[in-house]
Amino acid sequence: MTKQRLKATILATGEEVLRGELTDSNSPHIADKLGELGIDVELQLTAGDRPEDLKWAMQTLLGRSDILVISGGLGPTEDDLTTVVAAELAGVETFFDESSWQQIVSLFEQYRIPLSENNRKQAYFPLGATILENPRGTAPGFELPLELDGEQKWIIALPGPPAEMQPMLATWLTRRFPGGENQGDLFIRLLGIGESTLAEALEPWSARWGPVSYRVQFPEIQIKLYRPEPAKAAALCDFLTKNLAPYLVDFSARTTAELFADYLLENRLTFAAAESCSGGLLSKILTDAPGSSRYFLGGVVSYHNDIKQSALGVDPKILATEGAVSESVALQMASGIRSRFKSDLSLSITGIAGPDGGTPEKPVGTVWMGKATAEGVEAKLMQMFPGRNRVRGAAPFHGMHWIIASWLETRRARYRSSLSPGISSAPQRP
Repeated sequence: MTKQRLKATILATGEEVLRGELTDSNSPHIADKLGELGIDVELQLTAGDRPEDLKWAMQTLLGRSDILVISGGLGPTEDDLTTVVAAELAGVETFFDESSWQQIVSLFEQYRIPLSENNRKQAYFPLGATILENPRGTAPGFELPLELDGEQKWIIALPGPPAEMQPMLATWLTRRFPGGENQGDLFIRLLGIGESTLAEALEPWSARWGPVSYRVQFPEIQIKLYRPEPAKAAALCDFLTKNLAPYLVDFSARTTAELFADYLLENRLTFAAAESCSGGLLSKILTDAPGSSRYFLGGVVSYHNDIKQSALGVDPKILATEGAVSESVALQMASGIRSRFKSDLSLSITGIAGPDGGTPEKPVGTVWMGKATAEGVEAKLMQMFPGRNRVRGAAPFHGMHWIIASWLETRRARYRSSLSPGISSAPQRP
């Protein structure tokens, strides 16, 4: 495959997805992973299980892209038609793969599930396809090259269950793009700034260097420059460092959560969380990453004041006089969880997510955070944009960013020094 700005499209299949009975989480995930590699996602469609609809959707999407990634339609029933329709579109027959069939048989035996004859359907593939193994399910995928209107195309067919699709997609991307498709691209992560505000702040830079691409992944936003000249990349990094430093995360595609894990692993630190308004989201974000037990010890969701007292040792007098959303409570939550879990560092989050509960002194969006280390305990007040899900979703990211801020600054400085030396030509904001 060429590495010259590949274009991709995405097709989700299944009547239950088309009718809204199941939420399509596959397409956003696929788009996210393709985007991280600098592959342009041109279009997404959802089609039911009718062969004429599937064929039309595949033809339409392939006409707009180099790669079509399909999720679903690889099961054993009559309405699972991805393989048949893809083979028809490529003008080839299907073949039976004995090795895939034996893996399916072995999986059924392992889990002591009765094997039906119709499961043999999952071992058929279009001629010329490369089989993609499915270590977590009975539906292997495939990569099928084909020619359409005189141009080389590829169909990547993956199963519908996200737990099976996601690792298969990761394996395929690693094999197909071992060095990363976005070599030479510049990806920059920011946190706590909206797209319109960021675009306005970048106007002085864009007036000289041209537009950038944006990709919002709440609560973060990503700026992308595809294969920029060294001077342009250095100028953007310089401009952001001088004018938007409080919002900067990293000069890479890595999220705050991923970088937080890198920080803990690099420094061989353990971590514990004490959460209130975030309701365990910080713990979930951290444990979404495989291997997080190497650094994450656990957390306490102390939603009720009684739990803040009994599980974290928060002084009931302070709760009564200062309230649960206060500097003192954030400090005691952080020190309490660190002491009980014997972690190297900890983070506490207590706030008013809304929609009710705010006061003139503490409006909705008020969040206190505390961090505790062997050197002591600190607290930080944040006033977030109102909206229950916004406050709950953003607070863990801001907490992690706060803990690793100095480490990130050093990391960004190293990246800037790796660019062409002496380039500092970005215009300044008035």
